[in-house]
Amino acid sequence: MPQQFNQSPLNQFESENLPVGWPWRFFSASLIIFLTSLLIFLGLTLGYGPYLRSQIQETDAKINQLLETVSKEDQEKFIQFYSQLVNLKNLLDNHIASSKIFPWLEKITNQKVYYGNLNLRVPEKELELEGLADSYAVLGEQLEAFNQAPEIERYLMNQSQVSGNLVQFKVTLKLKDETIH
Repeated sequence: MPQQFNQSPLNQFESENLPVGWPWRFFSASLIIFLTSLLIFLGLTLGYGPYLRSQIQETDAKINQLLETVSKEDQEKFIQFYSQLVNLKNLLDNHIASSKIFPWLEKITNQKVYYGNLNLRVPEKELELEGLADSYAVLGEQLEAFNQAPEIERYLMNQSQVSGNLVQFKVTLKLKDETIH
C-alpha cells in the first residue's frame, strides 16, 4: 500500500531564505563605478582631448611665427654651428689619450725645438712630429731626450734638412702601451 503523506508536497521542502539586500547593493555599487568611469572617459575624450589639441595647435602657430622671424640663412648657420659643437664635443670626449700626450711632450722637448705638426695614431701607438730646431746640435739633443724617455719604445728619424738657419725634421715615436692608455 502506498504511503500517505500528512503534509502537502509543497510543505515537505523547506524554503530557503536568501538575503535580498546583498545582490542589490553589489549591483548598485557596480553601476555607480561604471557610470563614474564612463563620465570620466567621456570628459577626457570630449573635453580635455580637444583642449589639448587646441593648445598644441596654438604652440605650433607660435613656433611657426618664430621660424618666420629667423631667416633660412641664419637657421642654416645655427644648425651648422650646432653640428660643429656636437662634433667638437665628440672629438674631445674621444681624445682622452691625446690630452695626456701634450704635458708629457712639453716636459721632454728642448726649448729650442718647435713642433708644427703632430699626428697621434692610437691603435699603432705612434706619434709623428714635424718641427723646427735651431741647429743639428739641438736636434741631436732632442733625439737623445727621446732616447732617454721611458715612455718611448723607439724612434725613427724620417727626414731632416736645413731651411734657412733652422733645421726642419720629421720623427716618428713608437710609444709604449702604458703611455697612451
